Amino acid sequence: MKPQRQLQGKPRKIVGFHLDEKLDWVAELECGHQQHVRHNPPWIDRHWVTTLEGRRAHIGHELNCLACSRGMAGNGSSSEASADQRGTT
Repeated sequence: MKPQRQLQGKPRKIVGFHLDEKLDWVAELECGHQQHVRHNPPWIDRHWVTTLEGRRAHIGHELNCLACSRGMAGNGSSSEASADQRGTT
């Protein structure tokens, strides 16, 4: 397995998950931004995103938010998402 490249950005906690229109998982960050967390072996190995238990275990983990490092404002909608939308039920 190849190590994943770390992108520069500001560390932000994951507060939830939802599926996008292509059925890829998207992490909702505490800042209101979103980031795809795809499992696409062999290039991206995130097997944890494929299960409810895996997603629940990653709530609170940090991802580097490139939008925050660019000074973009978050939409703040993450905290208003239901548990169903967050992928935590």
